[in-house]
Amino acid sequence: MKTIAIMNNKGGVGKTVTAINLADILVRDYHKRVVLADCDGQVNMTRFFLPEFNPEDGGTVAEVLTGSHEPYWRANLAELREGLSILPGSPALYDLDLIAIRDGLRDTYALRRFRDAAAEDGETDYFIFDCPPGYTLSSVSALLAADEVVVPLVIDGFSFRGMMDMKAQLESLQRAAPEIAGVLVLQFRRSEVVRQGVELLREMDLPMFKTAIRRTEKMPESTFDSQPIVVYSPRSAAAQDYRRWVREYLGEELGYEEGV
Repeated sequence: MKTIAIMNNKGGVGKTVTAINLADILVRDYHKRVVLADCDGQVNMTRFFLPEFNPEDGGTVAEVLTGSHEPYWRANLAELREGLSILPGSPALYDLDLIAIRDGLRDTYALRRFRDAAAEDGETDYFIFDCPPGYTLSSVSALLAADEVVVPLVIDGFSFRGMMDMKAQLESLQRAAPEIAGVLVLQFRRSEVVRQGVELLREMDLPMFKTAIRRTEKMPESTFDSQPIVVYSPRSAAAQDYRRWVREYLGEELGYEEGV
């Protein structure tokens, strides 16, 4: 089982849509078994899939972090369709952050144990954490549970600074820190500022994916319609790019050879 955290310290760069579309393509195109975890108190991903979900009904990331979840990990999951499940988020994550500020971080390895239970169960191929911006209890816990981090990035100064802050925070986790799998450029367009931004990325000591996700109005439209982009607009530039990116990122694991 592979565990992936989707994170950038800057909000609004496309972390949630990247997590959603990565999971959807893995299930839809490659028949993988995927679990998503919504680690953001805004619960955008949870509401995308489960608009009527009530966090008070239980089975959330917040309950995993507080240890109040069911002992058997799958009891927490909501099945979305065959091969795809979600550990929902909850606004209670904000309360846990306040407690962590006041009393210090609590059990930051709770999500790692949850991940280990999933791996031992043998029914999951990919576990994907949609992380909030910032160094929160849930984001630290997700990073400590992840094998790799994917960093979505929109080319602007704020996103660059968020990315570099996150890199420094990963380094502070020392040996427990996951590797950065790569920076994924979103909302790519042919302009001078984007060209300069991409060149700056290449000069940094960070891995970078060759595939970029082109800007298209179909992407925000798909979020209003609560559908992955390959369902909402399968011929759109973003749908083609996300499929190309998944193949690039996980090509060997998916059974492809370079250049095939």
